[in-house]
Amino acid sequence: MKRLFTAMLLTLSCVLTWADSPLTSTDFAEKYNDHPMVQMAQKLVNESDTTIPVSMLDFLADKASPIDVRLAVINAISWNFEGKTSGDQLFEYLSKRHKANTPEKLAQKLDAGTLAVYAYAKAMSNYFDVKEAQELGHKAVKKDKNKSFSVAFITSLIDAQVYLDSDWSMVYKVMNDVLHDGSLHLDMRQEAIDSVMEYINLYKEY
Repeated sequence: MKRLFTAMLLTLSCVLTWADSPLTSTDFAEKYNDHPMVQMAQKLVNESDTTIPVSMLDFLADKASPIDVRLAVINAISWNFEGKTSGDQLFEYLSKRHKANTPEKLAQKLDAGTLAVYAYAKAMSNYFDVKEAQELGHKAVKKDKNKSFSVAFITSLIDAQVYLDSDWSMVYKVMNDVLHDGSLHLDMRQEAIDSVMEYINLYKEY
């Protein structure tokens, strides 16, 4: 009985930890409420729709679309979809568009921004296992000749999710390093950055 009780406590602790985590506790989409695509994404979630409209997939896949707004759309969709996740649907769309049938082949063909968007969607779709999403994010950073803050920041958020399970001090460090990287081009709204860091700063003491 004692062993069973201990196991139950450990399970509960794990669930609570993941429920309060870098990916699940950083809602920055609200800082982009003035954008129609973000509004559409929020409406989908409110109506419990499970299908991402083609117009939204087009927007997410278009490298000309602002990278921070595309990430905000994924943030708004969150993990609330039943059935095929946002990561699944975006992969199906991108794989057909670029004729790449695996995430690895797709990563080779996508521009850095779109790859970061896909990595974030994949991470949000299964925040219990983000290793593959993390690899895709780092590939996006390596590809990124424009030194996008958004690309680096969202990848560090996925990194933080990984470190949550092993080293809480790194949850803060990986994101703070990006935050103070002067070589990056700031292409995300400051209020969105502040919203994310409000949660991340909770790990500073570690």
